[in-house]
Amino acid sequence: MGSGKKVSTNFAIFIISFLVFTTIVVFAVMLFLSYENMHNNLIISNKDQTEIMTMNIVEDCVNLSGGKPFTFTMDDDGTDDFKISQLLIKFVDSEIYKHSGSIYIVDGNGMILCRNQLIGDGADQISAERRDEGKYYITDTDALKLIASARSGTMSCADDSTRQYVLSVRCINIPHTDYFCIVKRVASTSDVNTEYMSIILFPAIIAMIIAIALYVAFVWLSLEPVKEISDVISKVSDGDLKARVNPKYTNEDDGIGFILSSEFSQMGSTVNNMIESLENQEKDREIFISSIAHDIRTPLTSINGFVTAMLDGTIPPENRDKYLNLIKQETDRIRRLVVSMTEASSLAHLNPELVEAFNTTDMIRDIIDNLESQLRDKNIKIIASLDPGPYNIAYGDAEQLCRVLVNIISNSIKFTPEGGTIKVTTDGKPRERVINITIEDSGPGIEENKRKRIFESFYKADASRKVEGFGLGLYICKQILSAHGQTIVCTESTDLGGARFDFAFGMPPKEE
Repeated sequence: MGSGKKVSTNFAIFIISFLVFTTIVVFAVMLFLSYENMHNNLIISNKDQTEIMTMNIVEDCVNLSGGKPFTFTMDDDGTDDFKISQLLIKFVDSEIYKHSGSIYIVDGNGMILCRNQLIGDGADQISAERRDEGKYYITDTDALKLIASARSGTMSCADDSTRQYVLSVRCINIPHTDYFCIVKRVASTSDVNTEYMSIILFPAIIAMIIAIALYVAFVWLSLEPVKEISDVISKVSDGDLKARVNPKYTNEDDGIGFILSSEFSQMGSTVNNMIESLENQEKDREIFISSIAHDIRTPLTSINGFVTAMLDGTIPPENRDKYLNLIKQETDRIRRLVVSMTEASSLAHLNPELVEAFNTTDMIRDIIDNLESQLRDKNIKIIASLDPGPYNIAYGDAEQLCRVLVNIISNSIKFTPEGGTIKVTTDGKPRERVINITIEDSGPGIEENKRKRIFESFYKADASRKVEGFGLGLYICKQILSAHGQTIVCTESTDLGGARFDFAFGMPPKEE
């Protein structure tokens, strides 16, 4: 029965969350599309009205002239041209077209013959200037282009739209004349905005608020496990690494687990695992500090003893050079330890100025040559299966990436028994822009439960002090590779039976 409740509850959480999320998304999309639709309808309506108005005015102008050619004139010479011109002036500026937008009758040069309103700077007016004996000429570049386009006798038009207004301009040649009718209409979007807010936006917001309120009420009922997890994290931040999330919040089959979603249970388990990891690291840190203290205390004790002996005369003057050399050796040991610790904390950041392209194959061959004496001392055979090119060019801090190779190969030499084998393989992957590198040996290998932890700081796979070194080599390798955007993993070598390390060097970026 508990399992059935768990499944139904998880399903209900999923359905409710999905519906609420979907509702919000759909509402948002509908709000956007609704406004765009209303705005587009206003644009189309304004354009159609401007077009109809322009054609009507042109038709009326033709009727005024009786369909005959005429010349616009302001001189009262008693001719029909003067009468038609006067009628045209009164007609354009009449009440019929008072609210039809800005109407202009112009000639081919843009001189305004008559208009229905004064020239101004409004959005619905065409810019003009007064010249040539007090006559007005259009200076609006777009309007002049429309006149030029309308010479063929077709309708020329231009539309513009902002969130404050929509604008439409039409220009038609008046048949049988060299004159043009220009109509410019501007429609404000304020009415559309008011209608949109009252009919669509406000109801939609209210609906979304209700939906969100229902969702919040449901989520509030699920806050108890979150609060428990938060309290545990707070205790851990205060240093209590013994704190753990209550098992009833991590096990779906116990306590109240049957009403929890699997995500809450996984979160609780993840937090407990994280705390255990922190606790292990704290233990390793204590071991590391103890080890470092020992590594520093031993040479310091020797140095103190030698210096004291020289000061009190126990060591005769003729033997001082010998003991000064011993002091220098112990000082160098401390210096190497401090340098290793400092580098381990600073290598995670890549200096762009040191990034360069280099040949991975040549680098590995040089490293093998430099380690030849160590290989010969243990009679170790090294097999190098290296990519000959052209995909063997890496890109990064060559010196630091060389340290990665040296550290891992040196480790393999250290743990490989006499007469053993080490294998180094490279494989360029141009599609992934990386060079895969594998280093494996025939040594004892690394236990599976330690393979991830060997790259952690303050950790030594071999807790004894039989193996020389400070235990920071692999951690330094991980930090360097991380700075280059790469990772390193340790597994078991299927060919040689020992440890296997897989990592990669990045290739130079593709040229655009």
